[in-house]
Amino acid sequence: MPTVSVKSDSDDAGLTIDALAQRVGMTVRNLREWRALGLVPPAEMRGRVGYYDVALVDRIERIRQLQAEGFPLDLIRRLLEASGDAGDEALGFARALRAPFRDDDPPLADVAELERAWGASSADVLGRAIALGLIREREDGHHEFTSARVARVGEALHALGLSADEALDATAAVRAHADGIADVFARVWLTHVWEPFVAAGVPEDRAPEILTTLAEVQPLALDAVIGLFGVAMEAKVTESISREVERSRLRQT
Repeated sequence: MPTVSVKSDSDDAGLTIDALAQRVGMTVRNLREWRALGLVPPAEMRGRVGYYDVALVDRIERIRQLQAEGFPLDLIRRLLEASGDAGDEALGFARALRAPFRDDDPPLADVAELERAWGASSADVLGRAIALGLIREREDGHHEFTSARVARVGEALHALGLSADEALDATAAVRAHADGIADVFARVWLTHVWEPFVAAGVPEDRAPEILTTLAEVQPLALDAVIGLFGVAMEAKVTESISREVERSRLRQT
């Protein structure tokens, strides 16, 4: 649950790392790790005590939200370094860019129930599921599916009688093809939308246009994948029927 920033009279003097940790609901150790990664700037030293600007609270909360949404910390750091004083705006923009492709309310994943249902150890199932992008760990330590669709596919494969390994093997094959499709659309997006935007100096007045364009790309990409998959399946079914008919004919001769 996000923390609520409440300004006190002592905030003007800055926050010690202990006070900052308490304010944002993190441990001092985590904040020091973030500082080592470049996510948190060095403290202003006054004697032997370091103080942080209270504005850092909002920045940390934004970073935590992005991390919870799947952004790796290294990418968040690079966004901050590249955008300088406009770091918060850049992080917000990056978050908005990915929003159309994310499920806002994914279902929770009961790891113990998955272990019972699939008859496999939770370490094996969970590790591969996370690596394939099917499940992710939440900030509260629980796990969730990355989308409701992903959860339904898993349930359907289990209902068909696939083992956990068979379902994950099938998912890995599909994911490999999906990555290739995503690469195609990413190249189109970068070449025809993003790079011209950057070349124009990243004008703020065009940011809404970029977000609108990206929102339009999502259904276009899904329609293209579904449409072409239908064409491919029709051809594959026809091919399979023809092959089996030919085998049957040869057996009868």
